[in-house]
Amino acid sequence: MLFLAVFCGFLAEYQLEHKIEKDREKQYIKSYAEDLAADTSEFNRRIKVCETTINVADSLVLLLGHPEREKFAGDIYYFFRFIHRGAPFTVNDRTIIQLRNAGGMRLVSNKNVSDSMINYYKDVDFIKWVFEEQTEMKRSLRPQFNLLLYAKDFSKVIDDQNRVIRPTETLKLKPADDESLNTLMLIITNIKGINQGIRLRLIELKEKAIKIRNFINEEYHLE
Repeated sequence: MLFLAVFCGFLAEYQLEHKIEKDREKQYIKSYAEDLAADTSEFNRRIKVCETTINVADSLVLLLGHPEREKFAGDIYYFFRFIHRGAPFTVNDRTIIQLRNAGGMRLVSNKNVSDSMINYYKDVDFIKWVFEEQTEMKRSLRPQFNLLLYAKDFSKVIDDQNRVIRPTETLKLKPADDESLNTLMLIITNIKGINQGIRLRLIELKEKAIKIRNFINEEYHLE
């Protein structure tokens, strides 16, 4: 009888621990689904930024190659102010960090879900690397500004809130030779190209986030 009582107590404790583990797993999965929803919204914003950057790059190359580019000095300053800016690529990774701190992916019992999480963040890491490449390209553009832009006029296309604005007065460009213009246009073309690649990657990652979220909602009956 004593053995039976101990054994039953062990089973009850095991069942309780199992329930606690399953409840924790569902909490983590729910949190992960929320992260994916937030990521999806951020990807939409980032995709639009990529599209704008591509258009700005096209406009800059066109204007820099124009025989009367001086007439478009205000636009050139405005586009240069926009295209050299950047921000690091981040996602909502609170859940994956918590899971790692809690002992890794063992808490996620569904292998398909845990595999999808691991693959998702591998894709995220790759896009982060591409964003770092883009940042380096934009940094390489800044030392070339002196070939064409006047510092005084460059300061007129930004307001006191650090926002890029259209100039309200006539701006002037420095005289630049073909070699200097070619250097600027090469860097701009590279920035355009990397944004085309980032845009495609973000679209793929957004679709993957939506697919994973739908899958885990169904698997864990979250909705």
